[in-house]
Amino acid sequence: MNSKDTKTNVLKILIIMFAALLTAGTAGFMILSGDNLWVAFYQTVLILLTHFYHEVSGSVSQQILILILILGSYIIVAYVIKFLAEYFFEGTFKENRRKKTMEKRVNSYADHYIICGYGRVGRQIAEELEEERVDFVVIDRDPVEAEAASGKGYVVIPGDPTDEQVLLKAGILKAKSIIIVPGSEVDSLYIVLSARSLNPDIYIIARARREEGMAKIKKAGANEVTMPEQIAGYHIATMALRPAVVDFLDIIVDGKHDELQIEEVQIGPGSVFVNRPLSFYLSQTDDVAVLAINRVDGSNKINPAGNEMLSVNDRLILMGARKQLEKVSQKIKA
Repeated sequence: MNSKDTKTNVLKILIIMFAALLTAGTAGFMILSGDNLWVAFYQTVLILLTHFYHEVSGSVSQQILILILILGSYIIVAYVIKFLAEYFFEGTFKENRRKKTMEKRVNSYADHYIICGYGRVGRQIAEELEEERVDFVVIDRDPVEAEAASGKGYVVIPGDPTDEQVLLKAGILKAKSIIIVPGSEVDSLYIVLSARSLNPDIYIIARARREEGMAKIKKAGANEVTMPEQIAGYHIATMALRPAVVDFLDIIVDGKHDELQIEEVQIGPGSVFVNRPLSFYLSQTDDVAVLAINRVDGSNKINPAGNEMLSVNDRLILMGARKQLEKVSQKIKA
């Protein structure tokens, strides 16, 4: 039994004790003193709340009843004081305040990211998103992992990410993307189904452990399905075959290097580049290179020519310095 259940049981016992004392006292005064129901009830309540009875006269039975009521009320008060002390000084109050703070932060988010699972892969993803200075929420059912994420200063929702209510608490209705990396492939499948049903427009990236699992998760609604082991193997093999190329790519993809980065930017409906050829873009922003165009229909143009027409919601893969990328991104998104 956990601490929360124990405290709940204590409260139930205290309520039962108070009700029992109230009933016994009322019945006792009616029988022993001949009081009517209201007088007996009123007298019992006064004794339980003030722990005092003014009259010394009365039978021994009445005096014993009064002592029992006073002692019983003291026991209840002692447990109430103990409960309040534990609430304020043993972390419950602090934990509740932390939860409310987390809820406020999540409610203030829009277009944020959700990470389901804070294992080895989830930790690395959180570090990268933190480095990129974007808003994100971590969900993990393991209290140890959730506490570890919270210790890093991340916004954490402890709970089962397969539960739709937990996803709602993480702000999935307003989230931009959800990254699903739990330990179980079955969990990935359930989370994808829940995420897609709650937010049809959210971008879903999910982890698979087997080749056959990738197809199932993709059918469930994931936009991208990845196998970290496969990616790691490819990266290591490329590192062995073309070490200089890998070093260069690591530099431009790593957000820590301001001198050269790669960014993906979606063309907004109010952008000056809509229905214009790429040559117009190049004439306006010659300090940021266009590596590729990802079309809305799913097609891609690598190293596109200047006569390629740009449309709303096309995504440009850009390379340049951070400051120039930020400046160009505002024009493209507008």
